[in-house]
Amino acid sequence: MFAAGLKPTHLDWHCLADGGRADAFELSVNLAREYGLAMRVHFRSSIESLRGQSLPTVDHDVLDSYHMVPDPSQKPARYAELLRTLPPGLTEWAVHPSMGNAESQALEPGNWRVRRADFDYVMSQEARDVMNEEGIVLLDYRALQAVWSR
Repeated sequence: MFAAGLKPTHLDWHCLADGGRADAFELSVNLAREYGLAMRVHFRSSIESLRGQSLPTVDHDVLDSYHMVPDPSQKPARYAELLRTLPPGLTEWAVHPSMGNAESQALEPGNWRVRRADFDYVMSQEARDVMNEEGIVLLDYRALQAVWSR
């Protein structure tokens, strides 16, 4: 990956359902440290393990937009509400944006509208306005990676 010029920021533990074997988790933590990467974790046990090592993780449960609002037309109002009531601390909000083009419609014939609604909201002026009003700072994993790399 590095030889190909890719510059990852984190390892994603959720692909092991965040409940994989303890030895695989420790191996992942060691690899993250060795390569200067952060780790993305969801479950409390993983979070507490990393915090016990003074490593940064999310403070709250991950918000996953994919199943959050069944009716895509209702997403803007629900997303604005969630942003306005976001608790202090680090929260991960997983969104699944898509342009809703022919390719995405072919890949997910029944769900492409869900992804298009995510795209429309995260790109909207309303989203920017709400985040500005609420003092929400957007981060990506580079900020956490910097702490993990120390």
